[in-house]
Amino acid sequence: MPRVTVVIPTFNCERFIQRTVESALRQTYRDFEVIVVDDGSTDATETLLAQYEGVLRYIRQKNQGASAARNTALAKATGEFIAYLDADDLWAPEKLACQVEYLDAHPACGFVHTEVAVIDEQDTELHARFNQETGRHVPQGRCLGDILQRSHIQTLTVLERRCAFDSAGKFDLRLPVAQDYLHWIQVVLQGYEVGYLPAPLGQYRWRAGSLMSSQRRLLGDFTKIYQILLNEHGLEHTHGAEIQQLIKSQLYTNERQLAYLERVECSGAVARHRLWRLIQQWPFRFELYMDLAKSYIQHRQLPTPSNPS
Repeated sequence: MPRVTVVIPTFNCERFIQRTVESALRQTYRDFEVIVVDDGSTDATETLLAQYEGVLRYIRQKNQGASAARNTALAKATGEFIAYLDADDLWAPEKLACQVEYLDAHPACGFVHTEVAVIDEQDTELHARFNQETGRHVPQGRCLGDILQRSHIQTLTVLERRCAFDSAGKFDLRLPVAQDYLHWIQVVLQGYEVGYLPAPLGQYRWRAGSLMSSQRRLLGDFTKIYQILLNEHGLEHTHGAEIQQLIKSQLYTNERQLAYLERVECSGAVARHRLWRLIQQWPFRFELYMDLAKSYIQHRQLPTPSNPS
């Protein structure tokens, strides 16, 4: 039984999938299995991956999204550790070796993530060390308050204990974009620490038009995450009023930012619907009434407020 299961969900990614699979197969750490879940691709993905028969496990399912694809793979996984790799991203050869060594030495950690490089669709390097170059504060150690405020964990860099995954639960099918962020939060809520390695052991591929490239979709998922945490986890009882208030504050900030983007990208009417709901919850927030007034004014390239996450 392998110690590591590599999970690769894919959908219509024939242009990149072979290089991604090869970056997994070329790991210096050898005790692993690879499971690719094809989430209903209509391109040549299945044909391309046929050459790896006997080397990886290929599962095809109807299109249900990344959460369902990862959950399908994890239902078949046998590894003590789970490594996540999206179908257009790449790993450094030493990634698994470094992370397995780290988790073996830090039993309190539920998962370990790393620094990451960023490349575009033509393999041009946009960032050699993305977190460092952008001044991102990465969650590590006992970091519940921190991780509730920042989603600065790139999924392709994560190696997670299977027991931590089982404690936190499956990826949530309600979240098309940020299902991984909710999962990391749930791992930390279970009492696990978070590990971090400063070496860039993966390459994240930025692609125009991808789900992750839409700020509005991302903020929409963040809003759902905070609503799920407030409504379904009973955090005031388990983690105290301060954590409950932090989540409420994050929800407010995200919804206000989302209303701004809805005004810019959709219409004032869409933004007003959200703003009226916010005003009902926060009737003494003067800035909401200012936002509401602005929603009646035609948008002309207003500067975007900074993303709170």
